[in-house]
Formats: sequence, C-alpha cells, structure tokens
Amino acid sequence: MLRSTQNPSIDIDVSTTSEPLQVAITAGGIAMNAIDKRNNDKDDTSEKFTMEESQVVSGRVVGVVMRMRELEELLVRRVGGVGWVKKYGEEESFGVLKAECGSSNDESDEEELENKLREVIKINPLFRMNRAECLLCLFLDTVERPKLELLGEGVAGGSEVDFIDADRLEVLRTANDGQD
Repeated sequence: MLRSTQNPSIDIDVSTTSEPLQVAITAGGIAMNAIDKRNNDKDDTSEKFTMEESQVVSGRVVGVVMRMRELEELLVRRVGGVGWVKKYGEEESFGVLKAECGSSNDESDEEELENKLREVIKINPLFRMNRAECLLCLFLDTVERPKLELLGEGVAGGSEVDFIDADRLEVLRTANDGQD
C-alpha cells in the first residue's frame, strides 16, 4: 500500500495534505504499471485484461486511494464494533491492528500507531492483503455499487464482492455505529 512504500518516485502519502489530483495521477500510474506487468507476465495461466477490465481495475485503485482515510476509518469502526472479532483476536484477518480499535485521542499515540501500521503493512504480506481486500470490499459496497445503481450503469465483471469469505463479509457489511 502507498503508506508503506519507500519508493521515492511515489511521492504521496495518504496521511498528508497531498494534492488530490497528484494522488489520483500517482494511484492511476501504480494501477496501470501493475496491469502492464500482469499482462506481460510469461505465465500462460493468466488471461490478459481487456481494456475495459483495465479501466475498471484502475478506477477502483484510484477510488480506494482517494478515499483511503474514510475507508480505513469505516473498516476500523466495523471491525471494532463486532464482539467476536475482539474476543478471538481476529483483527488482523481484516488487516486491522488491535490498537486501531482502541480509543486513544492522544496525538503522539496516533503518530506511533501510524508508524506501527506502516511497518506491519510493509513486512506482513498477509496483513497487507487482508487490509487491501477489506478496503476494496468497503469501496465496492459503499461507493461503487450504490453509484452505479443510481446511474443504472454497470462495469466489467460487476461490483459483487466474491473475494472475501462470508464471516469477514458479514462484519464488513455490519453498520454498527450509527455513522455508516
């Protein structure tokens, strides 16, 4: 994820006041580079993305990145609001640190938590994947699908969330705080 990168050519940080247009351009570039890499992969088991599929993937990456903070806050609220997640210590299966579900308002604690999150995302690929999947799920459920339904439109492959197990999906779709 962008927060954990040390790549100097990716000069955006979702926690700062980066210009939205620059964030969108950078996120789109990251998405297109990943798509090109996949399409040029010598592995014959993967089909190449069509132009429409490439546009959908890029749009979703940009959409999630542009709403990163809001989606992360929603993720933490939903995960933190379900008792069994805390009881069984399953926060990481959603890509959430236990400390994120705490209620500290101390600015130094927030900075320390942000640094810890950045480090865990960087070194733990399963945590990183879980967080990315959950953020994408929330984007699809709360932004893309409702907007497409409102417009009477669709996208290649649809907007269904079929990449997350039922238990996690139930948590992510639980509005438990009155702010959703």
